[in-house]
Amino acid sequence: MTDSVAADAVPPPTPTRDFDGLYKALLEAHPRDALHLLCGARLDGQTVILDGPTEQPRQRSRQRDKVFLVHHDDMPADIYHLEVQVQRTEDFQERMVAYWAALALKYRRAQHRIHQVVLWPLGGGFPGRFERDQARLDYRSVNVPDDLDPSTLLASPLAPLALWTQKPPGDLAERVADRIAATGALEEQLVQIELGMLVGGSLAVQVLEALRRRGMNDVLEQTESGREIARRNREQGLEQGRVDGMRALLRARYGDLADLDDLARRLADSDHDGNIARIVAGVTLVELRSYD
Repeated sequence: MTDSVAADAVPPPTPTRDFDGLYKALLEAHPRDALHLLCGARLDGQTVILDGPTEQPRQRSRQRDKVFLVHHDDMPADIYHLEVQVQRTEDFQERMVAYWAALALKYRRAQHRIHQVVLWPLGGGFPGRFERDQARLDYRSVNVPDDLDPSTLLASPLAPLALWTQKPPGDLAERVADRIAATGALEEQLVQIELGMLVGGSLAVQVLEALRRRGMNDVLEQTESGREIARRNREQGLEQGRVDGMRALLRARYGDLADLDDLARRLADSDHDGNIARIVAGVTLVELRSYD
């Protein structure tokens, strides 16, 4: 690989756009920033970074998230295994041991050094040491909300990760939107936007509004979250149109009623077509209310 209309709430992510997939896409797009900021790697401009295989031998259903190979001129190559884990699971640390063993079998000790890093997007991860019987495995455990400096993230292509920080700057949403808008490649913008939407709540809405102010509506419409918001807005528009039509028909037939707005909404929600037919047929207001 080479280096390379406002909604009240943001919809939940679809299964295909989860932390795991979005983090991997971000890591693939910016391996140097990822290795430096998330793994503490020291890289010079001549360092060669390659994508490593993620499948374990003879167990294709169990995959490592990302493996990078960093080659040096005069020392062993560094193998960085990055795993993205949203929450603790009972077998997670045993899987890390299995991942390490598979890497150790593939990359011999004399020519390679293995580094394992687990990213916990929501925090709450294991401390980075596993012991059982006479075996022990140490790995780097990064709790994104607590362990990463938001200022450093915001100055990098990994800026959306700062949305989960426990110490957010006051202009967090604006600065994330600035970084996304400054990204050159459309596919990278889409990944960053989708990742930003996973934060949810008012902060995700702030990011959306900031991106709209930067003229990025066309890009937003290409994201899963943007399409879902557009769909909701269309549905809300159709619903409001039905209520407006019912209100106009009621006013024309019965005059300005004290509860006109409320009655129009109830009749539109309960049996829109049937109630229109009744009004046109001349049903009395008392009879009409009995249908609502």
